[in-house]
Amino acid sequence: MVIAAQNIPSKPVNALEIEFSQMAAFVETQLGEAILAFERRDVAAAERVIAADKKTDAAHRAIDDHVMAILKKGPLDEVSLRQVMSVLKMAADLERVGDLAKNVAKRTIVISREMPIRSIPGVVRMGRASLRQLSDVLNAYNDASLNAATAVWGGDDVLDELYNSIFREIMMEMMTDSSKTSAYTHLVFIAKNFERIGDHATNLAEALHYQLTGAGLGDARPKGDETSERIIAARDD
Repeated sequence: MVIAAQNIPSKPVNALEIEFSQMAAFVETQLGEAILAFERRDVAAAERVIAADKKTDAAHRAIDDHVMAILKKGPLDEVSLRQVMSVLKMAADLERVGDLAKNVAKRTIVISREMPIRSIPGVVRMGRASLRQLSDVLNAYNDASLNAATAVWGGDDVLDELYNSIFREIMMEMMTDSSKTSAYTHLVFIAKNFERIGDHATNLAEALHYQLTGAGLGDARPKGDETSERIIAARDD
């Protein structure tokens, strides 16, 4: 999907929006490729996703530099300032989505060396759900749709509940087949990566809401059961 930049009177801000749109389209593609590589356990495809993350990082740095250049030129009107600051925040979330897609790809390479595992299709479904959330919020950005952004924000608990269900499924399988403990552990981390991508999609929705209205969405972000959060801390560096 190619995202069109919003029509903004300020040329520097408009150029920044175009730059963000290009980064968004690239990250969305990379996440889709990471999910497909995982589903197929395609090592070559996973390696391409890992290598491509450098482009995401470079795009993020370029946006940071562009924002600084705009701010140095002098005061902006309120609408333009909200747009600039929102893009700065959204680019950081996109960069993190790119990191999470890379982490999925790295673990895919390990999983590819294991025998087939029953939980893989469920994790793939979760990956596709996270991609839908990301696509939905980027479409909301493209259309400047407040309703669509709010819908993404309100749907965060769906992915949380899906993660909890898959987590329990993986734990049950691990207890019945201890020979693949390492592979199951990687699956839990991959599922957690997808859940975090959903969180970043929600962050994007919040930033877009602020950009369009000047107001936040509040603190009561929908969340599912957090039992699995207390059982495992799945951090990928």
